[in-house]
Amino acid sequence: MDGIKKVAVIGTGVIGSAWVSLFAQKGYEVTGYSRRPETRDKGYRQVCSNLDFFVGKGVLTAPDRDQALARVKFVPEIAAAVSDADFIEECSGETYDIKKPIFEEMDRFAPPTSIIGSSSSGLMMTEIQQAVVHKERCVITHPWNPPHLIPLIEIVPGKYTSQATVETSIKFMEHLGKIPVLVKKEVPGFIGNRLAVALWREAIDLVENGVASVEDVDKALYAGPGLRYALMGSHMIYHLGGGEDGGVGHFIDGIGNTTFKAIWEELTTWNYITEPMKEKLIDGIAQEMKGRSFRDCVQWRDEKLFELIKLIYGEK
Repeated sequence: MDGIKKVAVIGTGVIGSAWVSLFAQKGYEVTGYSRRPETRDKGYRQVCSNLDFFVGKGVLTAPDRDQALARVKFVPEIAAAVSDADFIEECSGETYDIKKPIFEEMDRFAPPTSIIGSSSSGLMMTEIQQAVVHKERCVITHPWNPPHLIPLIEIVPGKYTSQATVETSIKFMEHLGKIPVLVKKEVPGFIGNRLAVALWREAIDLVENGVASVEDVDKALYAGPGLRYALMGSHMIYHLGGGEDGGVGHFIDGIGNTTFKAIWEELTTWNYITEPMKEKLIDGIAQEMKGRSFRDCVQWRDEKLFELIKLIYGEK
């Protein structure tokens, strides 16, 4: 993409290493930063694993992978990572106390024309912007895990974010193969996580009240509505459910304000996961994994995600 040649990733954990993998796969020179040597080493190994995954799927050849890795370097200082970056993706801890000092340092050492995006999953950019001088170039660019596979990216400007920053970020993410959505108003959790955590709360409550096991609640989601969610959102689902003569309006007049009304009146409203709830979920997940390791589950997830994304959206 014109104007963006070099990219920096600040924080090389699960999310950051996936971003490095994606940027390198797409042909960008990318510098990853992590303060601790062990985190840099682990991040680099994960990048290698992610690129090997793409080779196995035919997205990259072995020489392509080697060239992508040659475009990657990891450094122990933020200044070294951002000094010549055109776009920066911050992936540090999810608190203002952590992010604000990092943003201040990135803003101080990055070229004034570069864009600074944050992978934050729910913090307010307007608050983060208080720590920087060049507020206009800061924006939330929130991916979904794993970022090198899932296409959704939430673009959330703060109060001081310029329209040029928003437009360039959207175009850049589209160039990377992402599907951007613009969050017009800052709210905790943005769009995706607000939907996801509302659903998870009800899923936990069903387990807590003995309605079903952890595994059966998960099955009820992925084998039913989850299949439709892979293709369309709630509004379109219920529009089609209303039939071609009335669509979503007919659905609301019928099921929406009768059956759904009764369900909404019964939905839970608690906002804290208790220790007993947590233990039930831990035990339930252990049963659902059926002896598979965490790494086995991640590999299975990524294999299935890749095939699903390829089916729906075409070649990576």
